[in-house]
Amino acid sequence: MRSVQIFARAIDRLNETVGVTVAWLALLMVLLEFAVVMMRYVFGLGSVKMQESIVYMHAIVFMAAAGYTLLHNGHVRCDVFYAAAAPRRKALIDL
Repeated sequence: MRSVQIFARAIDRLNETVGVTVAWLALLMVLLEFAVVMMRYVFGLGSVKMQESIVYMHAIVFMAAAGYTLLHNGHVRCDVFYAAAAPRRKALIDL
């Protein structure tokens, strides 16, 4: 049982590190989006590659930050079932 706890703590630390790193990716994504808008509407230039990279960064933010969000209990749940559930059922839903 001790090894499972050590493994779970290691996963939590990994999720924490990934979450903080992904937060910086979100900032980079916003800055890149600003650059794309400025290029298009101020300078009349467009870049499909830059626009595509924003879509991929957005997907990475959601996929990579899912563990971090679950670690900090920040997921949105349908409280119709979750609020009335027993602790064991809540753990199963979280899983």
